[in-house]
Amino acid sequence: MEQVISDTLKFGIGLISILNPIGVIPVFLSLTSRYSNHKIKLVARSCSITVAVTILISLFLGQKILGFFGISIASFTIGGGFLIFSMAFSMIRAQQTQAKMNQDEIDDAEETAEIGIVPLAIPLLSGPGTISTSIIQAKHFNDITHWIGAVVIIFVVALIVYFILRNSRAIGDRLGKIGLNVMTRVMGLILLSISIEMIVSGVKEILPILKG
Repeated sequence: MEQVISDTLKFGIGLISILNPIGVIPVFLSLTSRYSNHKIKLVARSCSITVAVTILISLFLGQKILGFFGISIASFTIGGGFLIFSMAFSMIRAQQTQAKMNQDEIDDAEETAEIGIVPLAIPLLSGPGTISTSIIQAKHFNDITHWIGAVVIIFVVALIVYFILRNSRAIGDRLGKIGLNVMTRVMGLILLSISIEMIVSGVKEILPILKG
């Protein structure tokens, strides 16, 4: 049971670090600057629900999709590790990672009716890094308790995303630009450590001799 709790918490911390809802606040405020508090609440709700659904689909169906294309989990782990590694470096520099969304896409999003789903949830929050992490983590789930714990932590993460986005104006005013950048850098450091573990794990699977 202790292993299940440990794995679940590690999965949750990894998701929060990759999603980085604190770092998304400046973009969220920019896209919703003309919205009323009620509309912001609706956008935050649709965004958090979409994030949860995206992660759940990746968790339960991701390995089957990889199998269909003949991609091994080990290879995908290494590729996902390098992707998250690049995202982590962008976060450490307090920059918006291009692996999620570039500035042109952010500017175009101002014309989008339902920005909670696209681009906030996909790809800004639950982008390639989140999907990769979910697929890779599913490999380590051995029994039903792991899966139940994962589903619970996904909903907890979605609630955290909702709470942060719902209160983005207050959080942004309190933290300021420097505070937001500091939080982003801390998440980046956590993410960097996770990405290195993923790369090493994938290499060991491809080259079993390194396990010794």
